Amino acid sequence: MKFTEDPKNRVVAAAIDDVVRFEGAELIFNDARGAVARMPQGNCKCAFACAVDFYACAESLGLLNRDVCVMNMPFDFGDEPCVTFAYFEPMPPTLRGLDIRRLAPTLAGEVARAYRNKSGGYGADETAALMRDKGVFGALVDGNLAGFIGRHRDGNMGMLEVRSEFRRRGIGEELQKFLIGYIMTFGRIPICDVYADNAPSLALQEKLGLTRADNYTFWLTGKQL
Repeated sequence: MKFTEDPKNRVVAAAIDDVVRFEGAELIFNDARGAVARMPQGNCKCAFACAVDFYACAESLGLLNRDVCVMNMPFDFGDEPCVTFAYFEPMPPTLRGLDIRRLAPTLAGEVARAYRNKSGGYGADETAALMRDKGVFGALVDGNLAGFIGRHRDGNMGMLEVRSEFRRRGIGEELQKFLIGYIMTFGRIPICDVYADNAPSLALQEKLGLTRADNYTFWLTGKQL
């Protein structure tokens, strides 16, 4: 049985399938050991049964000098493990009526300054491109931008940021609910990666009904390989 057809790999298989169907990636490897999708930008998204299989395949496919996302690995595979989640429910979560709107790329500078994660963030130009191509959505409270959410270059949900003065009001939860529904309108399965030490975000994914992958995801550079 091919890796992406094995039910136990449902979450990471959905992530591979999503970039192939919707992000222009090419499935260049898929057997019982794992699957590799090459993104248009040249980086790859991979899912493997074990690290040994990944390295053997990566060497044969010439991936060792590229940036790769390796899914379905044990915790000690590399630094900064993430958890991949997928939303398989037939209907999106119910919203409670928060004012959420798509933000114009003219706000790219503001969004870029506000959003940071462990890998850094995006510059204003790249943020503007994401806003045009994939959409960044903002929550408005009394006419003020309270927070926003968007999608990364691979189409995964992310870029979730709530301004400090608006936190603990459920705004981040509502933003993700909105984005889940938006993604589902395109026939896609909403997917996200969460750092394994981000307990609040992990809890949010569980609360919203997302399914957690069995193992961990690592975003690696050629130097780390």
